[in-house]
Order: sequence, then structure tokens, then C-alpha cells
Amino acid sequence: MKHLTLLAILASTSLVHAAGTQAVTVRMSEMMFMPMNLSLKAGQKVTITLKNTGKADHEFQLYAKPRTLPRGENAWDAYMEKNSIWLASRDTALKIAGKAVTGKFIEVALKPGQSATLSFTPAHAGTFEMACHEPGHYEGGMKGTVTVK
Repeated sequence: MKHLTLLAILASTSLVHAAGTQAVTVRMSEMMFMPMNLSLKAGQKVTITLKNTGKADHEFQLYAKPRTLPRGENAWDAYMEKNSIWLASRDTALKIAGKAVTGKFIEVALKPGQSATLSFTPAHAGTFEMACHEPGHYEGGMKGTVTVK
């Protein structure tokens, strides 16, 4: 009986821990994210499972939406360096195909069929944009809204 009680306590503890992390799955395919809109909580850790279900390379970027769109790849990269929301988090972690990615990154690039897990704690509330900046994808509508409350 003591063994069953201990198992019940351990099970409830892991549920509380799991409930403290927001879990979201985002599928990327040709010119779309599914879902196109996400809602997150500031100060609460989130784990986003990304899956490229399309036939082309895709990337996931999440940033404060610019008032004026940067022109060219270098301008976008410079903008992302300052405005990617996971860069403000102290607990950012990324695994692509099960392998940890180290160092600073501003995008999660996935080939067709690849998956990744991105974890971080949003530090600030606001409305942000998720997008794919592979050539022509952003212009083709591959973007969505992320609201952090």
C-alpha cells in the first residue's frame, strides 16, 4: 500500500511540473504555419515542437514585428539579432532531430521531414510575429501572430 501511495504522489508531482510548461506544436508546410496564431503566457516556460511537413526547407523565427520591413537578408538578420523573443530568455534550448544546438541562433531551419523542439520562457507580453524567411515564403504569406499575455 505504501508503494501505491508513493507512486500516486510521484505521478501528481510530475503532472504539476508538466502543467507548468506550455506545450505547443507548430507544423510548417508550403506558405503556412498550422496553427497560424499562438497564445503564450509571459513568464511561463513554453516548449514548441516544430515539424516541417512540407516539401521545401522552412524556418521558424519569432520576433517583435517591425514597423517597417527590413530590406534584404542582412537587414532581417540584424533585426532578428535584436528582436527575437527567445534571445531575451535565460533558459532557451533547441534540439533539431534530437541533437542539441548550442550557441546563439535567430531561426530554426528545418529540412522536409525534420522536427525540432524549442524551449524558452517569454520575458515580455506583447504581439509578435512568427515567420519563415526562406526566399519568397514570407512574401507568400508564411507568417502568423503570437500573442504573449
